[in-house]
Amino acid sequence: MRVNELKPGDYIAEQHDSAAITFTVIAVSAVGRHCHVTFSSELGLDSASYPHDAWINANRP
Repeated sequence: MRVNELKPGDYIAEQHDSAAITFTVIAVSAVGRHCHVTFSSELGLDSASYPHDAWINANRP
């Protein structure tokens, strides 16, 4: 889905070596031509900035 369509509660599941990590979207805010997304995982909180029309492999519960 497009980054600008993300909503809190959406999640991204990634496989790293033998461990699966799930990143849950906590917040999304538009900043100019980008979206600032805050994620939560078992590793803690982190955020990233993406162009608003970028695609990300996210799922909705």
